Amino acid sequence: MHAAAVPPLLGLTHAVSDGAAGLLLGAVAAADGPQSAVLLALVYNALAFATQPFVGWAVDRVGRPRAAVLVGIACGAAAVIARPLDARTAVVLAGIGSSLFHVGGGAMTLAAADGRAAQAGVFAAPGVVGLAVGGAMAAGGWTAGGPWLALLGALATVIALLPAASVDPRDISRPVEKRRDGDAPGQSASTSGRAAAHQLELHDLIMALLLMAIALRSTAWTAVQFVWAGQHSALLALALAAGIGKVVGGFASDRFGRRNWALGALTTAAALLSFADQRLALLLPGVALLQSATPAMWLAVADRLPGRPALASGLVFGGTIALGGAPLWLGLPTALGAAVALAAAGVWWLSGVSPPGAAPLSREP
Repeated sequence: MHAAAVPPLLGLTHAVSDGAAGLLLGAVAAADGPQSAVLLALVYNALAFATQPFVGWAVDRVGRPRAAVLVGIACGAAAVIARPLDARTAVVLAGIGSSLFHVGGGAMTLAAADGRAAQAGVFAAPGVVGLAVGGAMAAGGWTAGGPWLALLGALATVIALLPAASVDPRDISRPVEKRRDGDAPGQSASTSGRAAAHQLELHDLIMALLLMAIALRSTAWTAVQFVWAGQHSALLALALAAGIGKVVGGFASDRFGRRNWALGALTTAAALLSFADQRLALLLPGVALLQSATPAMWLAVADRLPGRPALASGLVFGGTIALGGAPLWLGLPTALGAAVALAAAGVWWLSGVSPPGAAPLSREP
């Protein structure tokens, strides 16, 4: 299998894996009532998102992202099997499996994507759609686990049989950013004349993370309100907008430059979502723009962490969500996530690491 086929394969697996988790959480909510469902959702979110940076660090240390993907899928399948027996055990298994899959699949995608945001978007987009579809199916009473187990088993088999050349370990140990078409031979994207549009400097990255935290906080609150109100069609629409946004954002980042697209999309998304409340006319474009920055942000973080693709994936897929949503789930002021991000930006700036106007950080190709 050609390396270019790896991100779509992992994207499909992402949809099925998150779909099984959504089915599980939806079935638990229907069976155990709202109070128990909220508690188990907290456990799932803590395991699935907050642990990703730490799990990513460990996967990079071991150097086996494919093994992390397969173990993650196995945990997800075990969660489906365990649900009728013990919902708590099932939720724990699903959370652990999600964390492992995201960092392992992210590392494999970065190795295969060759620095192209479009490929990154193809992996990232299907997850949120699968999660929402699985939850909606559970709400509609379609809770059979057999089809999900069959799909997970088939996809795990294909991933396990991928030839080593499809995901070269040497690619995983190198910085993600590579020469782009149009750059002179021997000249990396970080040093070419086109680099300004693609290069997210450190202070740009911190500002983008701040904007993402603000937007995620608003989106998390709105999503919780929709769950409480039972508005499953609105949640599905938001998930579809997020998925479309990631795909379009990946191609747009390659076309217009990561820096240009990410900062513009996040600034607009933060404004739209801050005033959206439950108005879908503002929520849908806001969510699409917010998620459209994910591929560019993911590659930018990976560029800052050469040789740490799983950690970079964990920070983007888990760390930002935990930062944006934790204050809401913990009952703290909803602006806390943005305040923490702003404080981090201030610390970095005062330390002189990369103050505004500094030259972009670069590496030898």
